Amino acid sequence: MGNEGSVQVVFFDVRDTLGEVDRPGHLVPYRPSTEKLLSAMRDEVGLRIGLISNLPPDVDSAAGRSMIQDAVLSQSNGTKVTIGDFVDPDGIVINHDAGVDKPNPEIYRYAARQMGVTPEQCMFVGENLIEVLAAKAAGMQGELKPCPPGREFLPAEIKGMKGTETDSGRAFEAFFEHEHLLGDRIFDCMDVIAAQLKALDGAPIPPKTYGAMGILIYLTNNFADQAHLQAEEAVVPLAIARGMDPDSATWLWQQHDQGRAYFKALDIAWKRIQVGEARDMPLAIDAFWRCCEGFVLLFRDHAIRENDDLYPTMGRYFNDTDDTLIINLISHIGPADFTPYVGLVSAMEEALGITPGD
Repeated sequence: MGNEGSVQVVFFDVRDTLGEVDRPGHLVPYRPSTEKLLSAMRDEVGLRIGLISNLPPDVDSAAGRSMIQDAVLSQSNGTKVTIGDFVDPDGIVINHDAGVDKPNPEIYRYAARQMGVTPEQCMFVGENLIEVLAAKAAGMQGELKPCPPGREFLPAEIKGMKGTETDSGRAFEAFFEHEHLLGDRIFDCMDVIAAQLKALDGAPIPPKTYGAMGILIYLTNNFADQAHLQAEEAVVPLAIARGMDPDSATWLWQQHDQGRAYFKALDIAWKRIQVGEARDMPLAIDAFWRCCEGFVLLFRDHAIRENDDLYPTMGRYFNDTDDTLIINLISHIGPADFTPYVGLVSAMEEALGITPGD
């Protein structure tokens, strides 16, 4: 085999290491960090790349491979870069094929055999400490990777891709658009909550709907504004400083204020519902679902306008150094780790009987 003991292959975990699985069989990679990571390992460090993934029983190996290989890292002028472009043909290791799940050390030994190397010639990188320690027990080197990615990719300059009419090619735009995917899931939950409340016709709120409403209020009070709206508002003045017309973003400030007004109104309606005063209850429920509908109607269009208009406009005023600094800046706004909030969205979907992506 040659170079006995030196690292020749790096295996990555997939979920929460390279991206998020937002629905069964669909991976959304972290942008731009996942492409930057894979590219550096292959082109700069010179390692072969493999992936080790635990799939649930209802997702077979073929579907898992397709999910991983076809996950889009970036695209420009119709050309897509996918995870599959970086991974060795023999490098996708699925628990179903290995016969064991991580953290069983045998799956790491199996992965090494698939690549024709010894475990000592491999490194495993993942966000799960137990899985990293298990890889070390199997003989591999191991490295714990933060989830979600953050400052470990900075301050190296992020090179912009060639833009299009609706895509600046900038990292900050990919970052915000990735966050919009979670917003879409929250919108879906708000739609279902509104529909279920409208259908009550005087009946009590079902426990699962009530629980989903409580999670929604927690997210609007502790996450949505702090994690996304404030981050966008931190970037707009920098684009203006670089020469963007301030009037081109007036609508963003106004709609953000409108969104915060909906959040406040939802919170008040929720408090009235919790009090449960008989005469006020139907009016409070009515206020809650109307605020849900109003917010979703506004912000679905808001997100599209940002993706296709505002972000590309701002991106044209930034250079690569500006883009890198902006990613660094917005990493300090809102929670350092989104994972618990993604979990809350999943819990809200489960309570409402929503399968993400349906």
